[in-house]
Amino acid sequence: MGNIRKFDTPGIRTKLFIGRETVGIGKIELLEAIAETGSISAAAASMGMDYRRAWLLLKSTQDAFSVPLFVTQRGGSGRGGASLTPEGEELIHSYRDTMLRVEREFAPMLDWVERHQQPVADEDDNN
Repeated sequence: MGNIRKFDTPGIRTKLFIGRETVGIGKIELLEAIAETGSISAAAASMGMDYRRAWLLLKSTQDAFSVPLFVTQRGGSGRGGASLTPEGEELIHSYRDTMLRVEREFAPMLDWVERHQQPVADEDDNN
């Protein structure tokens, strides 16, 4: 089955569709990591991805908005860095707040689904 992810318990995932781009939890976590580390490289490393992948994710996120979500400073002797703009911080806060409300609203349904779902078999059980 390759790339199919399985979960022992049901859950939900939300994604914002903004123009031709999407923003979901992964991009939000990348922005949070930049806020924590002050660096795209360090944020990428903390998430187990390379700089190029992080930059492409950030670029696609930024392309969805008319205002900057983050700013960068070039490296060199003064050491570069990255930081979030107020709009970037607001996006994170709004996304997290909305996710909490969605999770609360879906909790009864997820409880019901969990009680009635088929057991999830291990991949080894299929061989």
